[in-house]
Amino acid sequence: MKYIKGVHRHGSETFLIVSKNKKGLEPDSIIKTSTTKNGIDSIISEYQGINWYNNLSKNKIDCNLDKKTKTYYRIEIKLNKGFFNIKTNTSYQEIRKYLDLTINHYIKIWYDYKNKKYSPFHGDLSLVGNVMFNEVNDVLFVDWEQFDYSSKMPTGLDIMMMIIENVWYETLRSNQIPKVVLKHVKNSIQNLIKAQLLSPLLQEKPAHSTLNFINANIEIWRGQHYKLPVLKIPKEYINEIDNAFSN
Repeated sequence: MKYIKGVHRHGSETFLIVSKNKKGLEPDSIIKTSTTKNGIDSIISEYQGINWYNNLSKNKIDCNLDKKTKTYYRIEIKLNKGFFNIKTNTSYQEIRKYLDLTINHYIKIWYDYKNKKYSPFHGDLSLVGNVMFNEVNDVLFVDWEQFDYSSKMPTGLDIMMMIIENVWYETLRSNQIPKVVLKHVKNSIQNLIKAQLLSPLLQEKPAHSTLNFINANIEIWRGQHYKLPVLKIPKEYINEIDNAFSN
């Protein structure tokens, strides 16, 4: 059983199809297709990103790229059983464990890029949706359509975007950044620096540097930059993050 879940979602220019098992109860794969240049580029990027990730992660993503014609590409990605997503509208305190697991997984996968100014880039490492977990605390990074290997992307940019995104979600709940959240953010950034996986381009005022880089390079997201939660956080909160980090 198959059904269309989305058409050009967030400007992606791809069709998203969910395939369920024979009983029609559980999804077992997702299929993305496109006939446009941007959509095909996204599909190719996803395939390249998955292959790069599979070479470094103990948990693999099973996928198959099918080039039907020059103007019609299709990728099928099998779902990893036993992995789950974090629910939306979950408080920062409840997701702290998962933020730490994600950062530690990033440190393992990007190990070869220690002390490197640039590294491969996931592009949309959102804790809600594109990072998955299982009951034994394994981590899986999914949705690689923004993957970029060739551009000069600052090491650690993925994690900085994720951190700022989740601070923004917390401010929507409480209209402030609680001190316990600022402390955790500071520790998270420091851990990334200790692991030598935060580019020197981002180490001075990390929050400001992250936003400045994104705004100066929005073409990387192929017209989908507007969906990035990190760009929605008010400047006052960005200042708070950087002030907490420097103190």
